Amino acid sequence: MKQTMSKRINGAELFSRFGIVLIFALVVLAASLASDRFLSTDNILSVFTQCAVIGVLSCGMTMLIVSGNTDLSAGSGVALAGVMCALVVNATGSWLLAVLAAVATMLLTSLLQGVLVSYCALVPFIVTLAGQLAFRGAAQVLSNGAPIIGVGPIAKISSGKLFGVSWLIIITILAVLFTWLIMNYTSFGRYIYATGGNREAANAAGINVKLMVLFAYLYMGVCTALAGIMLAARTNSGQPTAGVAFEFDAIIACVLGGCGMAGGVGSVAASLVGALTIGVINNCMNLAGVSPYYQSVVKGVIIVIAVLLDKKTHDAVMKAS
Repeated sequence: MKQTMSKRINGAELFSRFGIVLIFALVVLAASLASDRFLSTDNILSVFTQCAVIGVLSCGMTMLIVSGNTDLSAGSGVALAGVMCALVVNATGSWLLAVLAAVATMLLTSLLQGVLVSYCALVPFIVTLAGQLAFRGAAQVLSNGAPIIGVGPIAKISSGKLFGVSWLIIITILAVLFTWLIMNYTSFGRYIYATGGNREAANAAGINVKLMVLFAYLYMGVCTALAGIMLAARTNSGQPTAGVAFEFDAIIACVLGGCGMAGGVGSVAASLVGALTIGVINNCMNLAGVSPYYQSVVKGVIIVIAVLLDKKTHDAVMKAS
């Protein structure tokens, strides 16, 4: 009996840590069988490039989810950051000022959200849903509802390459590596895991839980700004309608990667694999000519399955302990 229980524990733990690798391999296999164009070099690089923005967003989202919170305003934040970036670079000609303006804008918005969630004890779902509407509206106001064409030298982020690899991909890898180092090798990272794992215990241990949540939102703001700048570089414009449902793609990537929606569990590297899995699924459906409406249905189903797997795995581990 004990041996059976031990095997069940190990199986649940292994799936929570490495299940996304198996899922990713199965998705790639299915995509390669569904279309002979999928494994072409150009298409593979295209998939990685298209996943870059979501990959960066998933860095911040992973930290938030691990802390026991979430952000439904990320997609609108991407649009706002892109619009701000395009506005400033067109007005001043300085790419540095444009980048700083985009980061400062998202830091300010995430600071507001973080204070409301951590210090005013408002529900993250409500706060960030309000942010989703407000940030999208702000992007529309600043751009007068029309794309702002041209982002100057920032566009080179998309067109430039290093050793044949797009800067978008390089930036994403660096963002994931930086986040991984923070969450695994710093006191702040350990405090974030403790905060999401058991808020009361973390507070009793002397961890400033409210400050940790605020910092998690600020980090999400930086990641959102970076994602907005990258998307603006890809489109060479600030698009007020950009980033629709990006927050859901990032959440799906994190949950597929093993982040527990209850907090305390998650890995940014696995979230990146989750983002790649979503990218492969999207790419496969595009190659197969699947309607965007059906693609939304598929993503909805994936969310339900991912959360169900997360619950089953979590329950198995809890029963074992």
